[in-house]
Amino acid sequence: MNIRKYEAFVRAVELGSLSKAAEELGYTQSGISHMMQSLEEEVGFPLLVRTSVGIKPNSEGEMLLPVIRELLGINESLEQHIAKIKGVDTGHIRIACYSSIAAYWLPEIIAAFQKEFPNVEIQIMEGGADTIEAMMENRQADLCLYAGGEGKSFEWVPLYRDRMLVLVPPEHPEASAERISPQRLQQERFIVPVKEYDGEVYGILDTFPAAPETAFSACSDYAIINMVRLGLGVSILPELVVKHYSGGTAALELDPPRYRMLGMGVPQMKAVSPVTQNFMRYVRAFVKELGKTE
Repeated sequence: MNIRKYEAFVRAVELGSLSKAAEELGYTQSGISHMMQSLEEEVGFPLLVRTSVGIKPNSEGEMLLPVIRELLGINESLEQHIAKIKGVDTGHIRIACYSSIAAYWLPEIIAAFQKEFPNVEIQIMEGGADTIEAMMENRQADLCLYAGGEGKSFEWVPLYRDRMLVLVPPEHPEASAERISPQRLQQERFIVPVKEYDGEVYGILDTFPAAPETAFSACSDYAIINMVRLGLGVSILPELVVKHYSGGTAALELDPPRYRMLGMGVPQMKAVSPVTQNFMRYVRAFVKELGKTE
C-alpha cells in the first residue's frame, strides 16, 4: 500500500483540484493523475468526479474519506514515534478551535511550544461548535479546543471555567451594576450568536423564566459587541472575548453566575501522536498559569 496515494487523494479533495494538490505535494500533473488512477484500481471503483468547478469525491469516495484520514493520522503518528526514537521531533498538528482561543490562547502556547519543537508544523482551523465537532468526527483535526465536548465521539479533557457575561449598552440603566438577574433581562431584546456557532448562550437563555425576544444573530462576537454598543440590544458572551475587547459596552455578571467549560479533545487518547501529546502538555501548562493570574 502506497500511503502517498491516499495523502494525494485527501489533499485533492480538500483543494478541489488535482493540479493544486500536485503543486502543494511536489508532483507533476501527470504524476498525481496516475496516482489517482492507481488508487481507484487498487480499491476497485472510482473515487472522484470532475465538475465545472473542480473535482470532488463521489459517494464511495465520501464513504472512504474519514477512514483514509484516520489511516493518514496513524501513519503520521508512526513516523513521529520513529522520529522520537531517533531523537528528532517533527510532524504536524491540526487544531480545531474557537476564534477566541485562536486569538487569545494559542499564540502564547505556540510561542512556548516552538522553542522546544521548532520543526513541528501547526495548522489552526477556526470555527463554531458544529464545525469543530464535524472536523473531529471526520478526522480532519488532531486536537480541538472549545466548549461542549462532553459526551461526544472523541475523548475530552476539561480545562478552564470561562465566565459568561451580560453585555449592555453604556447608557443602559444597569450599566453601572456588577450583576444582573435573568428576571431583569426578561424584557430586553437580545443579540445572540448563531446557534450552530455558540450554543452556550442558548443554554443560558433556556433557563430564563420566559423566552426573551431575539432581535439579531451573528457569527462574529465582535459584530455582536458593536451592535450592543449602538443600543440595538443586549447579549451574553464569554469573558475570554469580553476581557480583550468590550467595545465600549458594560459587562455584568449574571446572578447567579454562569460558566462554560473550555477543554481539549482528541479522537483517541491512546492513539495521540507524540507531537500532539507534547502540545497538550503546553496547553495544560498555559491554563494552569492562567488560573493563577485570575
